[in-house]
Amino acid sequence: MSNTIRQKVSRFISKSLDMQWPEGTVDFENSSFIVDGIKPLIQVQDDIEAAFIWCWSLKDYMIKQLLVSNSQITRKSIEDEINTYKCLVLCSDVANRLKHNELRESRSNQYAKLSVVQKIQINKDNVSMIQKLDGYYFITPSNGDCVKVKANIVNSDDKFLVDAYECLKESLEAWAEIHSKFSNS
Repeated sequence: MSNTIRQKVSRFISKSLDMQWPEGTVDFENSSFIVDGIKPLIQVQDDIEAAFIWCWSLKDYMIKQLLVSNSQITRKSIEDEINTYKCLVLCSDVANRLKHNELRESRSNQYAKLSVVQKIQINKDNVSMIQKLDGYYFITPSNGDCVKVKANIVNSDDKFLVDAYECLKESLEAWAEIHSKFSNS
C-alpha cells in the first residue's frame, strides 16, 4: 500500500475532525442571503408565473372575440393555428402546469415547465458590505449587478428549450398575428 496515499487519507481524517470554520469563509450551500434592494426570488417567480398564466388566458378572450365577429371561423381552426406556434404551445404547457400543479396532456409534447434560478455573484467590485446576523448574510450591493435571474422553459428531462422571457415575448407577437389573420379573413 502506498505510504503517500495513507498519509493523504490521514490528513483528510484530521481535517474532517476539525470543526473550526475559517473566519471570513461563507458556506454558500447552507446559508441564507438577503440582498438589500433586490426583490426576493419568490416574488420574481410569482411575477413570471402570473405572466405565463395571463398570456395563455389571452386565448379564451381572443377566441370568443373572433367567433362573435366572424361566423365563418371555427374554434378548431383557431386552435390548429395556435398549435403552429412553438412559443404558444410551450406557454400552454407552462400555464396549465402552474394552474393545475401537473400536466396530464402536453400541447407541445415536451411537457414543458418553468425553471427560475437566481445567481448571486459576490466580489469586491459589486458588493459594498456583507454582514452576518442570526445565520443570515445581509449583502449590500454597490450596484444591481450582483444578482441575476435566469428563467428558462425546460422539458420533462430538464433540458433547455427556450428563454422564458423570449417565449413570453414571442407568444404576445403570435397572439397578435393570429388575431390579425382571423380578423382579416
